[in-house]
Amino acid sequence: MAIELNGLVCLITGADEGIGHGLVHGFMARGARVAAGLLNSVDSASGVLPALALPLDVTRPEQVQAAVEKTVAEFGRIDVLVNNAGVYPRQSAEAMTYADWRRLLDVNLDGVWHCCEAVMPHFKAQNSGVIINIGSITLQLGMAELTHYQASKGGIVGLTRGLARDLGQYNVRVNCLHLGAIATEGERRLFPDQEASLKAVDEKQCLRGRLTPQTIEPVFAFFASEESRDITGQCLTVDRGWTHG
Repeated sequence: MAIELNGLVCLITGADEGIGHGLVHGFMARGARVAAGLLNSVDSASGVLPALALPLDVTRPEQVQAAVEKTVAEFGRIDVLVNNAGVYPRQSAEAMTYADWRRLLDVNLDGVWHCCEAVMPHFKAQNSGVIINIGSITLQLGMAELTHYQASKGGIVGLTRGLARDLGQYNVRVNCLHLGAIATEGERRLFPDQEASLKAVDEKQCLRGRLTPQTIEPVFAFFASEESRDITGQCLTVDRGWTHG
């Protein structure tokens, strides 16, 4: 059976492009009502995205709160939060300054907390809700030049497990998806030689070929839907078999 999200109100952060953009379109095709949190392109996206376009810099708690309140005002409730916004600059540990470290953590960990904090009162009041966080297989692999990124994703695992315990009494589910190498606009900017990228990925994955926002969207939809009603506090790896953890 196809996964349906009929009537669910979903706030997706980092929806300017890539995974977030793909989730907006996929969720709406499944019947969800979607608020798209955008960092850069609210005015232009409003005429393109079939969703409520909201300015949302997750490092600014007041903007996060405003986005959640606008979503509730527009749709009457909020059912699902997808914490997709994140950055992944590559930098060696020995070259990293505390400012570099803090800049990444502000987005990838503190930003997720700001969003969770803003939706919790609404979830508690309606006695339901879903939070989907995004981890990374780099946390398992320990890759070079991503020390700060991997530390942030380790924090996401702890946040996921802790929130699942604290919010379970309100029928709120919190899970994390550890994603592999996704073919996105951001990746293409980092690695313009896509033929080389495909070769490198194929050498590591059990299944050949690229993950894309479209191919991983059904996994997010499953965790957003009632089909996953019994799953919380868990981390699922979606990487075409790069890792076996």
